[in-house]
Amino acid sequence: MSFLLYVIPAFGFIKGFNQAWFKTSYSAQWLDGYYDKNYSESILLLNKNAGSTLVRMWLYEGAQLNQFGTNKRTGKLVLRPDFILNLKHFLGLARKHKIKVNLTFLDGNSFRGVEQNPELMNFWSNIFNDHNGALKSFYQSAIAPIYKLIEDEFSDVVTQIDLANEVNAIVEYRLFKDHVISMPKFLCTLAARSPSPVTASLGWANAEELFFSGFLANSCLNFYDLHFYNDTGTVGRCEDYKKLSKQGVRLQLGEFGQLSPTLSDELQSEVTANFLKTAKNCGFMSALPWRLVEWRGGGDPEERFSYVNPEGPRKAYYIFRDFAR
Repeated sequence: MSFLLYVIPAFGFIKGFNQAWFKTSYSAQWLDGYYDKNYSESILLLNKNAGSTLVRMWLYEGAQLNQFGTNKRTGKLVLRPDFILNLKHFLGLARKHKIKVNLTFLDGNSFRGVEQNPELMNFWSNIFNDHNGALKSFYQSAIAPIYKLIEDEFSDVVTQIDLANEVNAIVEYRLFKDHVISMPKFLCTLAARSPSPVTASLGWANAEELFFSGFLANSCLNFYDLHFYNDTGTVGRCEDYKKLSKQGVRLQLGEFGQLSPTLSDELQSEVTANFLKTAKNCGFMSALPWRLVEWRGGGDPEERFSYVNPEGPRKAYYIFRDFAR
């Protein structure tokens, strides 16, 4: 099994954070009425003060594509103007605070249950399987404008592109008719002419197994991004990752966190310290915990992941800050 080699400039071990979306505005965060300039800057300052130099943000999370309108003349998708303006504002702030950005296009997990909406299912199936020119059209409407924005104004800020968060979820939800053929074609089409290094991340419990099975073979990726959730802060095949890293394969621990549903400062701190140490020792170029601010109120179980609560940073935030790069 072979992996694509890609030279990414080495600046030591990189610490970053997942933010993904702001507050509870999943699928709408870049739209007027949801995007908050002051709040977005506070997120970047929290990154900066923790010694983070990379933040991961999502663009088209949600299968409904609320980020788009329709061209009345052609009937094709067009990005909403406020989406672009607000994204530009955030990237400008990131430059100001010297934070690099990972932009993630799709969220594979958002396609769960999409088959219950036949119209939406047909729309995405045409894109994922390149029927009737739908994939090319999607690239022109959703991907090319972002690449142009990066190339024209933010090539120094956007240093990573994730084409699809946990792309294996799209396979699990049976959107690809034959993923061995259609998934690499889909990813290579989206990766074409990217001004930044690209990946398509793997998640769920079988991420490691899929990675070493060659699941992402021939997918035009520049680096590989794996997600791990457990209560030990370890990965299974450390020596194999080390070997790949020495061969020039670039690896990122793109999400990590505890598996237990318990809201515990001690557990989060231990898991954070162990995952950072594991990632660095096993040859990963970077590691990003999930999730910087995940406070929803009302005892939502997702709050266990948050590194900041309404009173301020939790203990694990400082563990992250003090971890030597």
